[in-house]
Amino acid sequence: MKTYYQLLQVAPDAPAAQIKQAFRQIIARYHPDKVQHLGAEFQELAQVRSAELTTAYKTLIDPDRRAEYDRSLLGQRAEPVAPGRPKASAPAPEPAPAGPYRDEASDTVFESLRSGRDALLKRAALSRLSHLFGQAFSASECPAVADFDLSCLSKPHLFGRSQSRPWLLAKFVSRLDGAVVHEVWAQAVRANAVHKADVFVFVLAGDVAPQQELAAAIAANRQLADPGRRITIVPVDVRDWRAWIPKNAHPAVKSLAARLKET
Repeated sequence: MKTYYQLLQVAPDAPAAQIKQAFRQIIARYHPDKVQHLGAEFQELAQVRSAELTTAYKTLIDPDRRAEYDRSLLGQRAEPVAPGRPKASAPAPEPAPAGPYRDEASDTVFESLRSGRDALLKRAALSRLSHLFGQAFSASECPAVADFDLSCLSKPHLFGRSQSRPWLLAKFVSRLDGAVVHEVWAQAVRANAVHKADVFVFVLAGDVAPQQELAAAIAANRQLADPGRRITIVPVDVRDWRAWIPKNAHPAVKSLAARLKET
């Protein structure tokens, strides 16, 4: 479960001004005007995320609430030791104080909301991409592939004899960062050993690390890759459907990414 600091993308020692600025920038992404064209499912997700962000902000911007929350993250509160009094070798942690700042029932609700949000986001994102896969590529095969949510192997004649046919794979992850890129690349290599084709993996996520981190991970894998295997990772931020596609990507893949953002 993410901490309030992770939700607002700030450091645990961030000053109040930085917390306020981060909250304003992130909450703006989920404003009703920004998500009204995305359909009911995404509007519901935006409402859930807005509630999470607002709770995090109200807690961290208040000094007393923040101090109490920080203590709850440590799992126990420090107990002062009187002069001359030996400290117990294994003191039992104090129970978290009752109240609005630490409530196990609330934690359970938030965890449930996050799980439900990810499940809903995954279903909606994969449904959208699957529809475009079918429209743009008219797949002759849709082989099931371990570790991936979608698979589309296009008909050769759609791209001419001079071009290799792309094999499209898709995977949804809660957060996409450099470590996930390395993991997905290894999975794509295993898949490529079964079907010899140019592999394009669309990795969908609602929480995406900075582009520099993703680019560095992709470049590191390319340097170690077998020259005979062409694998391309396409990160997609489903919050605004931005996709990062290399310049030498298959034209049809570029077209699909453009349609993904416009649809």
